Amino acid sequence: MPPARTHSYGADWETLDSFLESTHHVVPDQDSERWVLHSYESLIPAWQANAHCIGTGHDMYFGNENEQPTMSIKQVRNAAKLCDVCPVYEDCLRHALTVREEYGVWAGTSGRTRRRLFALLDRGEYTIDQLVEVTIHGRQPAPAVIPLWPNADASGDGVGDEGDGLLAL
Repeated sequence: MPPARTHSYGADWETLDSFLESTHHVVPDQDSERWVLHSYESLIPAWQANAHCIGTGHDMYFGNENEQPTMSIKQVRNAAKLCDVCPVYEDCLRHALTVREEYGVWAGTSGRTRRRLFALLDRGEYTIDQLVEVTIHGRQPAPAVIPLWPNADASGDGVGDEGDGLLAL
């Protein structure tokens, strides 16, 4: 048996019960109060088991954190190629939009693209379901186009110097 640990209060404890007793801590009545324990497996969504990116390595989808920018456009495009044929593309995109993943390539989208999508969500112009649907159709040969602000159209009328106001996916 490992030696008993000494708490800063000077009390020895070997078990949770002895720790609680010596520190006067109390185990919460409800999990939501504190100490919610999870296994590693329970933190990973089930759909990720079927993702094509499993086992490809962190750098392929998140780049090298020691470089700035962490990923080149070429690296993002290479990562997105695998996403294009992935069976969990929709689940991945929905996850990235729901938890607001800022970094890496998720469902073929870069952090920059997702920030634009987050802005559409924040303005209430689209729901996550609508953006997922538009993005999925954007994977087809004809690109999907989402207006970035009201009254934007492909001709650019009424947009002024801001550009055409469209996000092509």
